[in-house]
Amino acid sequence: MLPPMQRLSASIVGTLEKEILAGTLPSGERLPSEEKLCARFDASRTVIREAIQQLRGRGLLRTLKGSGTYIADPSLDALGSAIETYSALVGTPDFLELIDFRILIESECARLATNRGSARQISAIRKAIERMVAAKGDLQAFSEADIAFHLAIAKASGNRLYDTMLTALEKRCIEFAQSNRGDHDWFDEVIDFHRAVLAAIESGNAQDAAAAMRRHLLHSRRQFIDVVENPKA
Repeated sequence: MLPPMQRLSASIVGTLEKEILAGTLPSGERLPSEEKLCARFDASRTVIREAIQQLRGRGLLRTLKGSGTYIADPSLDALGSAIETYSALVGTPDFLELIDFRILIESECARLATNRGSARQISAIRKAIERMVAAKGDLQAFSEADIAFHLAIAKASGNRLYDTMLTALEKRCIEFAQSNRGDHDWFDEVIDFHRAVLAAIESGNAQDAAAAMRRHLLHSRRQFIDVVENPKA
């Protein structure tokens, strides 16, 4: 059981969070002063400050130096930061769920990029593969090009939410791949998966593009499971 001060702080957090999400405390509006919050919740400044800190950590409040604390505006940066933090901290079972989420989102990105991607955006996808080819044998450079490929497709989807979420997820997924792909020559295999995705996008067949991306990421998922189940392999 939580100590009384922590219980009160948690209760205040819950109340203010509901009011923010309901729009009772609109985004951009200044949060009532500590004095008013102390009076409203019959709490000390220490408890109120703890509650404010928790709400700030959840991205619901922002503090401007010399001005005060405000209800946060909708922010894709805050969303991306939260997803990136979560992906960095989760254990194996939750990370597998993130991979499944990534498969769903990236397959849709490939589908949308087929119809929405500009010539310049498709060129960026193609150049990322060219960078991968040039970087064969250089794990760091290859991984950077790999990330660029996936993010170029997300950008070509025309959906800023997809772009933000995948930017946050891609780093952790590639870092895992870097650590666990082993010493064999896997570069050509990975490049072939990427080329298949690009070929489908350039052909104009959205369903083929989504299927090609799904095959690529399901293969990566299988590798993840193999490493977890047999780390010495």
